[in-house]
Amino acid sequence: MNKPVMTAIFTALLLAGCGDKPSGQPQTREEVRQEVQKVQLRPGQWEGTYELTDIDMPNMPGGDQMKDQMKKMMSRTSIKYCVSPEEAANPSGKMFSGQENKDCTYKGFDASGGSVKGEISCKSQGGTMNAVMSGDYAPESYEMHMDMKMTGAPNGMNMSMKARTSGKWIGDTCAAK
Repeated sequence: MNKPVMTAIFTALLLAGCGDKPSGQPQTREEVRQEVQKVQLRPGQWEGTYELTDIDMPNMPGGDQMKDQMKKMMSRTSIKYCVSPEEAANPSGKMFSGQENKDCTYKGFDASGGSVKGEISCKSQGGTMNAVMSGDYAPESYEMHMDMKMTGAPNGMNMSMKARTSGKWIGDTCAAK
């Protein structure tokens, strides 16, 4: 075959594929929206951190030095936990907040399309802590920001705090507890 005929056949084959969408790739706006809604965490071993970034307690004895000590004391640098396939498909506020307290309740919690938002309320002997959470997640990571208010602390003290919690997937197999 001569070169012009081969070029014409090659061009025809290329053009024939132009009308087809690539297999498995969303094309319409609705298909893209549905794909975005499918963002799902990977089940397995995760590692998270919880960092207290700001604390405000009126009349706190010790000033800034006490604030810094409290930030260090209340931050956790490595929390390992297991996420089951069921939890990965439908994550809860417990995973994203870094709170494992049985006295915590969650409301308005929504994790869909890579965004997370909700509220958490935890009761303790020292009062009640209410927090608003918001953040983002991907199959192998998340990052949340929390604005917290503590009321009913000893001596009638109230406290406001800001925290950041993040996590990353570290493996398919969970470590035994």
